[in-house]
Amino acid sequence: MKQILAIISKDLLQWTRRPLYFISSILLAILIISIVGNTFSGANNIPFGIYDPASISDLAKQMAKSKRFKVYNYQDRTKAKEDLVQGKIVALADVAQDPLEDSVQIITEGHNPLIDDQIAMGLLASLTDPSSTFSAQLRTTSLYPVKISLRDFITPGLAAYLCYVLAAMNLGFSWIYEWMERTYRQIILAPHGLRAAIISKTLTVTLEASIVLWLALLATAPAVGFTLGHNFIGLILTTLLSTFCFTCLGLGAACLLKTIRIYTMTVSIAGVALMFVSGIIVPIEVMPAWEQTQAKILPLYYATDAFRGVMVGVPANYLADAGVLLSWSLVGLIFATILLHRQRASL
Repeated sequence: MKQILAIISKDLLQWTRRPLYFISSILLAILIISIVGNTFSGANNIPFGIYDPASISDLAKQMAKSKRFKVYNYQDRTKAKEDLVQGKIVALADVAQDPLEDSVQIITEGHNPLIDDQIAMGLLASLTDPSSTFSAQLRTTSLYPVKISLRDFITPGLAAYLCYVLAAMNLGFSWIYEWMERTYRQIILAPHGLRAAIISKTLTVTLEASIVLWLALLATAPAVGFTLGHNFIGLILTTLLSTFCFTCLGLGAACLLKTIRIYTMTVSIAGVALMFVSGIIVPIEVMPAWEQTQAKILPLYYATDAFRGVMVGVPANYLADAGVLLSWSLVGLIFATILLHRQRASL
């Protein structure tokens, strides 16, 4: 009994002496409960426009009652379609103003099957409610009718996420193990050694992670049945830029955390947040406002946007994507350089 109590006491003491591990554990639980829970429970904040100036239909009332939609009522059809194009709403219900026609046309942008699925689920829940009195005929159309399968649309996001996983894990393990074996301590103490170590490690990991991803895509595309697109130069550049960004961030995290156990926990937590908040599984347009804000700050959202543009051909803001990814790369490199300079001074 004394041995059991002694071991328990020792483990609790070690746990309290590792605040980063304790904080990481709490953050992981919070992220899973909040973000992952929101994802699997379905969207409940879908921005949906309704054009019904004469209030002929009670569709707005039924949709608001379901609590799955954030309803915007429009008096101007042109303005409603402009907001749909700009992403302020994800769909528009155009209610026929002739009382004898009794029909509603649901208009979507047309190139995001994730949004279409969430809208269908939300409409089914609201219109099949026992208290619903809606009986109008529903028709669907899109502004840009492009046939994109759900598999094709999700795969670029998974490719972007793999850039994060492959780069961060490869860089972290490689750097931390070599640091523990004192290899890099010898290198950075040499003239220009610190700069050489950072450049060589980031470029090597970027190339290694990119090659692994390319081989995985080439091997799985014919078997699973998704498209790689025809913009292969764009795919290569997007992969290199994305993996470089996550390599630089991984370098900063590795220099801060220093141990494999804490690094792995932290990278896993970040991976959970990135996967479920960056629009890979659920489009950010239907997420709560605080998740949308986070998504548009984090780099995976922009990597996903670039991958979808080059693989599927949907509209993408490549300039903004490249700018954000390069900015995050610079943040990671500067942070790592500062930490390594301090560590070299203490050697």
